[in-house]
Amino acid sequence: MRRSSHPAWSVPLVYLSVTLAAYGLFAAQQGYHWDDWGFAWVSHYIGKPGLDAYFALSRPFWSNLYVLTTSFLGPNPFDWQVFGLAARWLLAVALWWVLRITWQDHPRLAFTAGLLALVYPGFSQHSISLIYGHYSLTFAMFFVSVAFGLLAMRTQRLRWLLIAGGIVFSAVHLFSVEYDFGLELLRPVLMWVVAGEATRAIKPRLMNTLKFYLPFGAVLAAFGLWRALGFESAIYDLGERQASVTLSSLISNTARSIWNASVSAWGSLFHLPPSEEMGTRLVLLYAFILIAILVGVIIFILRIQPTNESTGAEPNKKPFMEWFGVGAAALILAGIPFYIANLPVKLTFPADRFTQPFAFGTALLLAAGLELIPRPTWRAVVTGALAALAVGVQIQNAFAFREDWRLQESYFWQLAWRAPDLKSGTVIVSEKSPFRFTDDDALTFGANWLYEPEYEGGNLSYGQVFLTTRPGELLTPGQPVEWKLVSTDFISSTDAMIIVQFDKASCLRVLHPVYDADMPLAPLSDRITDSLTEMGYPLLRQGTQEVLPLSNMEQVIPDPKKAARPPKVVFGEEPAHQWCYYFEKADLARSVDDWAEVARLGDEAFAVPFRPNNASEYLPFIEAYARLGRMKEAKKLTLETAHQMPVLRPMLCALWQRVSTSGRLSETDQITVGEIQSSLRYCPVEDE
Repeated sequence: MRRSSHPAWSVPLVYLSVTLAAYGLFAAQQGYHWDDWGFAWVSHYIGKPGLDAYFALSRPFWSNLYVLTTSFLGPNPFDWQVFGLAARWLLAVALWWVLRITWQDHPRLAFTAGLLALVYPGFSQHSISLIYGHYSLTFAMFFVSVAFGLLAMRTQRLRWLLIAGGIVFSAVHLFSVEYDFGLELLRPVLMWVVAGEATRAIKPRLMNTLKFYLPFGAVLAAFGLWRALGFESAIYDLGERQASVTLSSLISNTARSIWNASVSAWGSLFHLPPSEEMGTRLVLLYAFILIAILVGVIIFILRIQPTNESTGAEPNKKPFMEWFGVGAAALILAGIPFYIANLPVKLTFPADRFTQPFAFGTALLLAAGLELIPRPTWRAVVTGALAALAVGVQIQNAFAFREDWRLQESYFWQLAWRAPDLKSGTVIVSEKSPFRFTDDDALTFGANWLYEPEYEGGNLSYGQVFLTTRPGELLTPGQPVEWKLVSTDFISSTDAMIIVQFDKASCLRVLHPVYDADMPLAPLSDRITDSLTEMGYPLLRQGTQEVLPLSNMEQVIPDPKKAARPPKVVFGEEPAHQWCYYFEKADLARSVDDWAEVARLGDEAFAVPFRPNNASEYLPFIEAYARLGRMKEAKKLTLETAHQMPVLRPMLCALWQRVSTSGRLSETDQITVGEIQSSLRYCPVEDE
């Protein structure tokens, strides 16, 4: 291999620094998202049988890798973040190695392409580290396999050992996951490039390429036959998708996918950082990291001086046609699995998971284009700027996942406070996901981890479902609720549902058919509703209103022998008790008519003083004070709430109607109730 001004170990070290900067900033503050929940739960509670059962449906050989990694790594999310970082770094190093072997006289191109592939902005889901750490690891195996094959072409020493190792890595990669299948077709192209160094004559060059490619081609052919004739995924229903493919749609999808994964992906670099959400201190750190990446890359690239090993002379000719040809081929071939399956490649979650194989082609094309810049300083500055901006995009992605995880932590802690235990078979129903990167299947595993920490097998005891996932399915009493999740089932009934509402600006609510029936109805526009809930407005969406009468409060066990607690290994220590803790405990006490406890919690919270973002959270305390004869405090809170949020007047009227008909008020208190109802002006609740 030709030499450059940098020692060989320096490039992996630079890549490691960039990996930590781009993906590691929030590693210790991340948790589980999306499919990570299911795999973490299954590996922890069921182990190898559960993993084998799941992967038997889609990727049976891949189970072996998960069994191996989960035998070393437990359920701590931080361990998986480290795993994901290591796998991402190994992938970049393996890609650089392939390019360094292929074009030995051009170490700058290899370094630049590997760097840009490492920070490729088209893929945003690195924080889902358990799943995508395994993707990166198997993708790295592909490049190691390619590197072994290319090295075998260049050396007699250990040739057959290199070929054997390359075949093994190729087989493990191909039979594990199909995402990178298309890039296997790039292997003979790279071999053709290397064979061209010995001779430019077509026939001997072709024969040399075929001689080394045939063993790898046999592995590819075996994989193709297995997928075509011996195995069909039971998860991805490709039959209907493939049946709808026409030549026109195939061309259109291919062009759109390539555009999204290349031009649109790199165009995303120029989006401004969400400075208001990140906060001043984090934005300053963000800026410092980007400047450090910019300066570091410039200095490193300017010191890369390609030299010829024998003469020390700089190569006069750059193989631009090869670079652009291989890059274009990689870009086209990368999407073959998705073109065939009629799956669109987009830059939005979760569809951007299909962009990963395109990173190599886009990075090589960009690196080749940068080599066209005549002045070394300009070239280094542009490369550094692209790398820095791409690191910025990935930091923003990680920040979004970090915030989503914090919201999940809040959700599960508040659920545990509000419902210390749930009867087996409880279906936790929400209108839609309050989380950007987690669906109801994933939350089902979180709920079972919370409420059944000693799971010993059998069906799951708890299920989480969103009405948007199963529209119209949960409106009939006694209706069976069944679905399969990874390697186990959940079976229950609509009679065992509780309705949960959770928004970022408010506390979690287990909606009560009586207490929450008069909550303001949401606008028909989801966009407007989302904006209002983000500001702390209590709103009852249409789907929630329809299913609210089925909310069975008896599913909640208010005083269990052992209260549920989010597992420490996943969620860490219990957070400090602030407003939502007092609200959840007060709402629980209200549900069992323990008004004295509600009032005690209110006294304690208001003395701190804690106050809600959502004024409707005052209602349990207002009703407790009123029922206990503390009319002055109840009246004051009522008028403050009505003034702060007039849309709550119907709920306040319903509250005072319940109080007046409770039969516990003195004549004087009844007069006070009448005055309060009169002051509310709008009281649609009629006397019973």
